[in-house]
Amino acid sequence: MAEKKNIVYIVNSLNLGGTENLVVQMSLAFQVDYTVSVICLDEPGLWAQKLRDEGIPVYCFWRQPGIDLAMATKIAKYCKKHKVGLIHAHQCTPWFYAALSRVLYPSPKLLFEEHGRHYPERYSWKKNIINRWVIEKLTTKIVAVSADVRQRLVQYEGVSQNRIDVVYNGVSPPPRISKDRRELLRRQLGLQPEDFVIGTVGRLDPIKNIPLLLKALADVRHTHTSVKSLLVGDGPERQQLQKITVSLNIEESTIFVGYRKDATDLLQCMDLFVLCSFSEGTSMALLEAMAAGIPAIVTDVGGNPELITNNVNGWVIPTDSPVDLIRAIDEALENKEHTANMAENGQQRFHSSFTFDSMLQNYGRYYEELMNQP
Repeated sequence: MAEKKNIVYIVNSLNLGGTENLVVQMSLAFQVDYTVSVICLDEPGLWAQKLRDEGIPVYCFWRQPGIDLAMATKIAKYCKKHKVGLIHAHQCTPWFYAALSRVLYPSPKLLFEEHGRHYPERYSWKKNIINRWVIEKLTTKIVAVSADVRQRLVQYEGVSQNRIDVVYNGVSPPPRISKDRRELLRRQLGLQPEDFVIGTVGRLDPIKNIPLLLKALADVRHTHTSVKSLLVGDGPERQQLQKITVSLNIEESTIFVGYRKDATDLLQCMDLFVLCSFSEGTSMALLEAMAAGIPAIVTDVGGNPELITNNVNGWVIPTDSPVDLIRAIDEALENKEHTANMAENGQQRFHSSFTFDSMLQNYGRYYEELMNQP
């Protein structure tokens, strides 16, 4: 039996987030065919133990503030010791250090995958020059998770557009919960059968612009008192968001559940999913909502409009626009047949283009192609 080839994923950490969750799922999937390990630059994170329990090593190199060139040396030494054939770097900082490591040990091929972008973006001509003439030349393959992210890599990172492929994220369809299970979960959350639940799933971070959702809900409840909100996830904004619900007098109708392992079950307790971010790559939570047949409202940023076509399989609204969000929520509440049709269209769109298996097939082809190169 042929010895498995070694691949290593490099990520900032394995704390809660869409990128980190994808690294975990890809590691578990590809360990069947490869010897997989993970390097975290900053800290192991909450999901590191999950991989270790499955026999996948997770190492942390404890990056220091500023440009820590020791990271490149550590990555090179690791790759040489473990005969790594491929480095898959997730996001720009791991890409930078992984590329520099190839100056010291060029044997592994390097695949860089960009998931999302900071908001607001900042242009740096120095960074663009370094990336174009140094880091890009040390990179074997570059992938963006949406066409929008590809364009931002060109504009803000100086990457050559013809070097970038687009591979959309994929998720496994969440197991469908029974009607009884849904009713039980909703009762446990304090919801009534007639409540219309609007919610979101993800890290409670400023980039998600959740205050916009809360303000819209406060307005909608003036005419639709059965509307409740469900926020699944945790993060630095949680305390501030809870204060906002008090100031808007919606604390009794807003449910914060924090991080939950049964997040996909709670997602299916919602009647409408809202993603009002300032910036997105390809949202894993949005894909899960589409897969579960939950109608969605999204802002016109990042990869959102590449997944959702306005008034076909959801609503696409201008970013940071309370008026447009309120209008979309009102339409979802008042035109139930149209809402159901869009949910069904979203589910069909998911199965045609965004499954986890199709994403794995794309990366599997890259892995074999790259590691078979001279």
